[in-house]
Amino acid sequence: MATGRLFLWSATLGEWVSCPPDEITWLDRRLFSDDKDLTLHRAPRCAGLRHVHHHWELFSRDTTYRIYLAPDTAGTPLSAGAVERTACHVLPAAPARYEALPVTLAEGSWLVSVGRWVVRLRLEPAAVRAADPPVPDGGKQETTRAATVVRRGGEPGEDAVARVRGYFARNATARLTMAYYYQEFILGLPAPQTVPMINVVIALDLSGEGAVSDYKKLLQGFIWKERGHARHLADFLLANGLLTPADLDEARQVAAENERNGVCEIARQRLQYRQKGT
Repeated sequence: MATGRLFLWSATLGEWVSCPPDEITWLDRRLFSDDKDLTLHRAPRCAGLRHVHHHWELFSRDTTYRIYLAPDTAGTPLSAGAVERTACHVLPAAPARYEALPVTLAEGSWLVSVGRWVVRLRLEPAAVRAADPPVPDGGKQETTRAATVVRRGGEPGEDAVARVRGYFARNATARLTMAYYYQEFILGLPAPQTVPMINVVIALDLSGEGAVSDYKKLLQGFIWKERGHARHLADFLLANGLLTPADLDEARQVAAENERNGVCEIARQRLQYRQKGT
């Protein structure tokens, strides 16, 4: 499928570098300062560029700096102050949310500033305009809202975020289970995969593999009031700040403590016994 091509100016190479559409381009400490500015963050806790749902977008997980996006027009100085003064979009720092609401990039030349650093971007139109994507699943057209794929006729309820947030507040095990299960998504890895359910069960000492599936079904009920949206669950939870890197850190700490205390080994033996007995 033909899509717009995004380029980033590399001061080190003195040339435009293509941003691959199948992975995130992180605007991190190394890119801006060659790891010299210690106030900047490393991936995945920084701003980045990604290609999703047939468009490029700028997003931010930076907990320190606002991210400024301004048109790169003739005469605009290449300085953070100039970018801040002419910015058309400002992504706030994200102390509590998974990430700031992303900004879709339009075709043209752009400047992005983080702290005192600035990078140039150029989004070129596709040589051939993309055809309309195939209509999925019985004619229910996909659309996006707040970076979340939803289906017309099966959209999240108005109180979906509040219901999930309240449930996670009451049930820490469910929250940590989903954080551990979706950890590659939380980390922003390219082509992320879920953690095998058996590994989640052992790490967090759950009753069985069915526990992970039960949590997924329950959350789909909270959000869409129906099942059949498992593919969109991670998108919804992350885009609405319901799962964060802090949740993943907590889940990994629990898993490490369970491993040290022998809880994981007991869980392995218990599951192996059940499998032999079936």
